[in-house]
Amino acid sequence: MPTTPHLLRFPATLSGLAEAARALCTLLDDGGRTGPGRYNVELAFEEIAVNIVNHGAATGEITAAVVLDQAETVLTFEDDGVPFDPRDQPDPRLPTSIHEATVGGLGIMLVRNLSSRMSYERTAEGRNRLTIAIPVQ
Repeated sequence: MPTTPHLLRFPATLSGLAEAARALCTLLDDGGRTGPGRYNVELAFEEIAVNIVNHGAATGEITAAVVLDQAETVLTFEDDGVPFDPRDQPDPRLPTSIHEATVGGLGIMLVRNLSSRMSYERTAEGRNRLTIAIPVQ
C-alpha cells in the first residue's frame, strides 16, 4: 500500500538545508528508522541537497518528498536549477594513496551505491526531479 509522502520544502541555501536535515531526522525518528539504513538515508539526503545548493544554481525552493515504506525510504528531490542527471556522470577515479586524495567529488558515486534504484527527469515545468530509494536493511 502506497504511503503518503512527507514534504520538506526549503530555500536553496545551506541554512535551509540544515533546517530540512533536522526535519528529516524527526521524520526518521517518528518512522522508527535506525541503524545503517537510517544513516544511509541521512547521508544520501545531505549529499544530494548540498549538490543542489552548491552546484545546481537553484533560485527557488527545493522540495524533498520522503516516503517511509517497510523495505525502503524513497527520497524525491525537485529544484529549479540547471538540468543535471546524476546517472550520466561517470564515477571519479579513486585515489591510489592518501597523498592523491582530495576532499569532495565522490557524492554522486556514494549515493548510487547506497540506492537500490535512481531515476531522473526534467519536468515540463523546467524542474529537476531525482528519485532514489534506500533500503531499510
